[in-house]
Amino acid sequence: MHPNITFTQLRCFVAVAETGGFTSAAQRIHLTQSAVSQAIAGLEEVLGVKLLTRTREGVILTDMGEAALIEARSLLAGAQRLAAVTRTSDKLAGATLRVGSVQSAAARLLPGWLKPFRALYPQAGITLHEGSDDEVTAWVLAGAVDVGITGQAHPDLDNHIVANDDYVLVLPANHRLARTASIGLEAIDGERAIFSDGGDDTQLETALAAAGAKPQVLFLARDNSTIFAMVREGIALTIMPDLTLPDDTSGLAVRRLTPTLRRDLHASTRKAGLSPAGKAFMELLPIGSLTEAG
Repeated sequence: MHPNITFTQLRCFVAVAETGGFTSAAQRIHLTQSAVSQAIAGLEEVLGVKLLTRTREGVILTDMGEAALIEARSLLAGAQRLAAVTRTSDKLAGATLRVGSVQSAAARLLPGWLKPFRALYPQAGITLHEGSDDEVTAWVLAGAVDVGITGQAHPDLDNHIVANDDYVLVLPANHRLARTASIGLEAIDGERAIFSDGGDDTQLETALAAAGAKPQVLFLARDNSTIFAMVREGIALTIMPDLTLPDDTSGLAVRRLTPTLRRDLHASTRKAGLSPAGKAFMELLPIGSLTEAG
């Protein structure tokens, strides 16, 4: 007999696993904490296993929960695809999807996300605007784009995590710190650095301050390729999200940070509502089926 599992139960389970708590999960999926707790309890009863364990620090997955999370994400993603393929492509004839995105997501993620949209809605137009986190957020707030892919979650927008990656330390290949596999931010105190001028990176600034690290910032550059070219020449080091790394990392030493510093990428939309094209695109994004960055 097949277990009677609902998609609400799966959404609640994935949300709790990803946020680490019932309250934050309830806020993400717009349910009450009681409803989320009941959904998880019902899922565990149907499956006959314990999926989550409550601790003082939050909620952690059991071994069976870790395995179930993979399948739950897959089922939710499949449901999104099923809903999408049942819609007719004529629905968006003459409409235009307007997307704003930061550089790294535009290059690494958007091609894969726009491909099924183009296949389902071949008569819809697509416009893409690349900018900094601040610029993309401003475009969404102003209604200049339907969906913004950005590392910032703005309180006046609906923000959904669609991807994440880790910040990495990028050094000249012969730099003394390159001999270490993973490096704490305190190690770059006083080191010459070049950072992105793509908007305020408060997450990185906060992490540097917490580590007591004050690198000597030579200058800021807007274009990622410029930054990596400068690092290759031994001018300075940089810290960038993993998705920004070039395909060719020759001349560069990429090192993980300890502790890990993770960036969430959000699909942000106005609370006032979405255009039909924006709504169709959002339904294809991996919301609720997020996999951990490597």
